[in-house]
Amino acid sequence: MTEFDKSLKGYNTFGLDCTAREYLELHDESDFAEVCKKYAERGSLLVLGGGSNTVFTNRVFDGCVLRVCNKGVSVVKEDDTQVIVRAAAGEVWREFVLWCCQRGYCGLENLAAIYGIVGASPVQNIGAYGVQVADLIEQVEYIDMSSGTKKRIKAADCEFGYRFSRWKKANKNELIYAVSFRLQKEFVPNLSYAAVANNMSEKERETLTPLAMCNLITKVRNSKLPDVATLGNVGSFFKNPVVSKEQFETLKAKDASIVSFDDKNGVKLSAAWLIEHCGFKGKRFGNVGMHEKQALVLVNYGGASGKEIVDFARLVKETVLQNYGVELEIEAHLV
Repeated sequence: MTEFDKSLKGYNTFGLDCTAREYLELHDESDFAEVCKKYAERGSLLVLGGGSNTVFTNRVFDGCVLRVCNKGVSVVKEDDTQVIVRAAAGEVWREFVLWCCQRGYCGLENLAAIYGIVGASPVQNIGAYGVQVADLIEQVEYIDMSSGTKKRIKAADCEFGYRFSRWKKANKNELIYAVSFRLQKEFVPNLSYAAVANNMSEKERETLTPLAMCNLITKVRNSKLPDVATLGNVGSFFKNPVVSKEQFETLKAKDASIVSFDDKNGVKLSAAWLIEHCGFKGKRFGNVGMHEKQALVLVNYGGASGKEIVDFARLVKETVLQNYGVELEIEAHLV
């Protein structure tokens, strides 16, 4: 049932007060195609999942918000070494990861405790602690909203990149309604990040299970990131920038402590390090600021508007560019 002048404050993890002229929840997959085609023809449309990467920049969204709420997880195919699991787009991501880990289906454990829904995971190509969801996706099922046609696409055709996919392109008129993942039955833990490896003893490593790894990742994330129930945020607000090796050497000569990672396109820098060394970590500006434990997380201390967030993000970007010659890109979705 369509609702009018619906408050979206409870549907975005930033806790921004925005009103949608129209609001409709999608629960039944059999209705998705018809509903999507109907509303796509009417113009201004926003597909909303968990709202964990969305920043409403205005007090009113003058259009229709379609919120994906379908549920269901099933094993599509299984053999002695692998399993393909299909999850409805509306499934809560952190609950889905836990479901897989409890059954010994391996691969997603490093992506535990990330806010949002399953359908958003390929859009952003979510990643954490050495794992990207693109490496685990088998196929994505979506609706072409202009025609109402249901389609499937293999992972190889999703144009995955660092926090990027085909669905990040402008005017991509498609709604994801299910994602299938190819997971392993043999557990090979990814301990490439020191924050993870250093949080366990040698004995714990020897007896590590997917569920134990999931719990460990959850513990590590919770120790670094604010709870959205107390401090509104969307996790990492900026992407880690990639620069040329030549530019990196120049920056390293300026400050040898600069944090970097190898990247196929050059050198990836830590956006958190850049922001912290520009003096923003733990600093509050009005109702917004950068978190005291993680400089990459922009937080709403309460009562912030979308404009305040955008203005503060612009200040951070300009300061980093001025001090280091590096342009930060916003990871969050501005609406």
